[in-house]
Amino acid sequence: MLLLIAGVGTLVPFAFWARGGAVFGKRLWTLIGLLPFLQPALPPLDFALISWGTGWPGLVSGLEVTALDLLCVTIWVGLARPRLHSRFSIVLALYLLAVLLSIFQADEPTAAVFYFWQVCRVALLLIIVARASTDPVVRTNLIEGIALGVLLELAVTVWQRFALGAIQTPGTFAHQNTLGLVLHFAIFPQVALLLAGHRSWTTVLVPLAGMAIVILTTSRAALLYAGLGFLVIYGLSILRHMTLRKGLLGIVGCLLILSFAPLAINSFAKRFEVDPLREQEYNERAAFERAATGILLDFPLGVGANHYVYVAKNFGYSDRAGVLANEENRNNLVHNAYLLTAAETGWFGLTAFVLLLAYPLVAAFRFGWRTGAGPETDLLMGLAVGLLMVCLHSTLEYILLIRESQYLLAITIGLVLGAVRQVRVASEAVDLDPLLPWPLVPAPR
Repeated sequence: MLLLIAGVGTLVPFAFWARGGAVFGKRLWTLIGLLPFLQPALPPLDFALISWGTGWPGLVSGLEVTALDLLCVTIWVGLARPRLHSRFSIVLALYLLAVLLSIFQADEPTAAVFYFWQVCRVALLLIIVARASTDPVVRTNLIEGIALGVLLELAVTVWQRFALGAIQTPGTFAHQNTLGLVLHFAIFPQVALLLAGHRSWTTVLVPLAGMAIVILTTSRAALLYAGLGFLVIYGLSILRHMTLRKGLLGIVGCLLILSFAPLAINSFAKRFEVDPLREQEYNERAAFERAATGILLDFPLGVGANHYVYVAKNFGYSDRAGVLANEENRNNLVHNAYLLTAAETGWFGLTAFVLLLAYPLVAAFRFGWRTGAGPETDLLMGLAVGLLMVCLHSTLEYILLIRESQYLLAITIGLVLGAVRQVRVASEAVDLDPLLPWPLVPAPR
């Protein structure tokens, strides 16, 4: 609590400094890109205004505040009360409304409020990134911060594997699947920039580090969608414009994949030796999905955010779905972000969630496909592929709904909106399509 008071106390002088505008060209944005990776390893950076500890089996167990949240509030004050003038704001408002309405469906409204509070914090981060990332310097610093986060994860996972002997390495996160999913946000923008000829330490080191980390996590889904993402981003880059450099990079990439193959084979062999696949005997994912589907069919408006485990466990859905009758299984979440969203917030919440992901995905692909509009289009293609892999990966994991993943989702969507705005201004595009964002800031006069 003392740390929270001290953090809030620094807001006033820092906000006055930020209000001058010079802060947006500084390394503050590098810190914002790094913090989603750093915070999980540093518990003192988290505060809980209300905490239920392990007493609530859900996505969130308290009214949390993090160092990144305090930083966002400070920047928001320094931005002189900006507004997000974009049609995406309607989509964001719909999702917030869906989560808010689910509180009234919940048996324990306070637990649902915990998740609504988390979504509001993430929305604030998204808005400030979208506003500020119309500046190329801010985008560069944010991407460098994320790149530093990837290098941090590489150091931690190497230590966990070769010093501690861990077979599946979670890095700074609580679980290896979380690390495997969030890497999609970080790797593919750098690959897109590298293929387009933008050379920097980030475009070289991040793809290499990302490949190594994915293998060290020994996560099947992470490896599958990372590999698919590399194929998609390379194929799209060639379709846009084939060059000799891209051909050479393709050959180098194949050689690198072959060089990583022994590590991958060894990692998965050790994993399945310790924990053999038993999906023919008991398919846990399928059992969870049956429970979530049963809840959705009985409660089309949802059972309340942060309530899946509570309802599935206490109202017979886990029993009828065939989930093993032990605490570890009964307290686990359905491994599908879309089904979990639907069960908790209903059909309306699922629709809003899909729109929340689809809007920036369509905008990034549409504007990123353009050629000759500068590095923003290359970045947009990478962001689009990263977001696409996360969307696909989320059919196998609920991880996109936890705090760390949502922070990086917010940064990614904010980068998309900011880069789209710059591309539209550069090409003097006229907004004739309902999918295209309105200006995020007033057009220069």
